[in-house]
Amino acid sequence: MRLVIIDLGAIHIHSLRELKSLAIQIELTNSIVVRKLGTRVIAVAPMKTMGLDYIEASSLRSGYRLLVAPMERVIDMLGAKRVIVMDPYGEHDLRVEDLEWAEAVVLGGIVDRTPIKGITTLLRNMGLPWAPTMRITLRGSILGVPSEINNIAAILIKALEVGSLENAIKEIQTKRGCYSKGFCRDPKASEKPWEES
Repeated sequence: MRLVIIDLGAIHIHSLRELKSLAIQIELTNSIVVRKLGTRVIAVAPMKTMGLDYIEASSLRSGYRLLVAPMERVIDMLGAKRVIVMDPYGEHDLRVEDLEWAEAVVLGGIVDRTPIKGITTLLRNMGLPWAPTMRITLRGSILGVPSEINNIAAILIKALEVGSLENAIKEIQTKRGCYSKGFCRDPKASEKPWEES
């Protein structure tokens, strides 16, 4: 994986608060990816639109690249032939082998507060209809898997390092996500529930 591409095709639907969150998530993604792999982070917007100036200032401040062009043209320009689009409703569960195979991974540049379900799928269908869509699951479910762009990138990097997607998710996910899936044990709880502390 040499490229992490953030698809900003839905940037125009974000409020100012969401744009700030999006910029922070992309900046964090850039710092994680560059520090760990030397992989490049590229944000791609299909056209100049409202809110893009905010992301442009973010890219100048933190060093990731911002390109304004259709996604398919950018993929061609970068020479990436093996591309995966990450989508929580993707066709297949992601495996470490898929990450090793991929030259580029595309993440949707959408923050959680955006109320449109399926927007990542829509972006993929408009920009890269030929690319396979993959979802990150933990034991068959997307529940408990972080959804922030920087956390998804951290999971991808960690999975390549440790060779296990499940271990990468468990290391990156928040306590709330961990407890919601029942993968964490309360450290205050007794080893034997019938014994009192």
